[in-house]
Amino acid sequence: MKKLILFLISMVSLVNANAFKFDGIDLNGSQQQVAREISVKGYVYDQATNCLKGNCHGMELYLSLDNDNVVDKSKIGRLIVDIPMTTESALEDAVCIFNVIYHRIASVSGKATYSVDDDGTIMELTKTSKGLQLIYITPNYKAKK
Repeated sequence: MKKLILFLISMVSLVNANAFKFDGIDLNGSQQQVAREISVKGYVYDQATNCLKGNCHGMELYLSLDNDNVVDKSKIGRLIVDIPMTTESALEDAVCIFNVIYHRIASVSGKATYSVDDDGTIMELTKTSKGLQLIYITPNYKAKK
């Protein structure tokens, strides 16, 4: 529980200046720029999980980029962040924190959606079997038909 609260506080500090940035990474930049910034942050490919593994303020995170479903092929459509937090109250605690930071635009059982930037970037917060998942959806995302 203490780790969860510390993580959520660190997430608050990350989004105070620019909501469309994740760990200081501008999600609206080019794919090359985003990849370079992720690499600088120390995220490396983890074959076991088939995603990038890194550390953000003491919390282990797994990142996946959606480069396929985009309007502009030079941009990313989504950043998927998996956080291995399996406590019973993880989702409820995260929702309480993100309700303070962002404007919640939708909520259905097990999923909260937030507007995180004026450019149209939204974030979906859900609980998975492995923990919490944040999906940052940029204006460049083109949903599959």
